[in-house]
Amino acid sequence: MGRKKQINKNNIEIDTSLSIFNAASIHEKIKEAYEQYDSIEIDLKDITDCDTAGIQLLYSLKKSCLDAGKEISLINPSDAVISALERMSMSLNLITDKG
Repeated sequence: MGRKKQINKNNIEIDTSLSIFNAASIHEKIKEAYEQYDSIEIDLKDITDCDTAGIQLLYSLKKSCLDAGKEISLINPSDAVISALERMSMSLNLITDKG
């Protein structure tokens, strides 16, 4: 039998660059939370640099959580995240619940 999922929320802070150079390590950190919790909140306020790989990671995470019936909150996007979205002509509500 698999382990029972915890109901409580896991809060994750990303306090670094969200780019191709560290997307794999951030993905692993988030994957662990995804497997253990039904509700995940990721604070994006301290992201200093963000590229398309970072946005792709956030979008993929949000989609995976929603498809699995899990709650996901991506909060406080930093200027770097907002700027990356704008460069890609994408809306903030693509990764958050705010427009």
